[in-house]
Amino acid sequence: MESRKENVEQVWMPSRKASYDSQTAPASRDKVLDAIAWSAFTSLAVYGNCCRSTLWAIQTHRRKEEPATLRAAAVLAGGLCGTGETCGAVLGGLIAIGEATASEDFANLDAYKEANSRAKRFLDEMRAFYGSTRCFDIQKAVLGWSCDDPSKARAWQEAGGPTACAGVCAEAARRAAGTLCGGEVAAVKPAEKGC
Repeated sequence: MESRKENVEQVWMPSRKASYDSQTAPASRDKVLDAIAWSAFTSLAVYGNCCRSTLWAIQTHRRKEEPATLRAAAVLAGGLCGTGETCGAVLGGLIAIGEATASEDFANLDAYKEANSRAKRFLDEMRAFYGSTRCFDIQKAVLGWSCDDPSKARAWQEAGGPTACAGVCAEAARRAAGTLCGGEVAAVKPAEKGC
């Protein structure tokens, strides 16, 4: 078995990053991002499908649910249909960013540039944190190995793989939603209003 990427196992369970003291305004940016992260985490734990779980959490908390997009995202779990390519949680985050910032008008190049800028920032953050945006690479970063063979499914379950992937969904949802709220997630003051 390979070793985990340093400092990654802490994201198995999403942490509360907002201040919850009585002086903190409701719906602060960090509270909203905490809620989005926990929604993505619990969605994967309950229903499976990393792409849909990440996308759904962002859509729901932004009150912008798109059933057709959720259906289309179904085949993107496990790194594109279980192939281990681009992580489904990353893809869910990218779809959410595109939905929120791109335009239906092909000629609207400003919206296109804005969507790409935010998507690139998100990808850069995920790559910096996990060392990659590939599903199997991220699995190796959090568990030390990847479940790239159906015969490994039981060992994957016993090693906490589903919980680790739920943590990746939480991290991806927090970071993607953070790009939609402006600024980097870690640089937020708790008193700022939500997204």
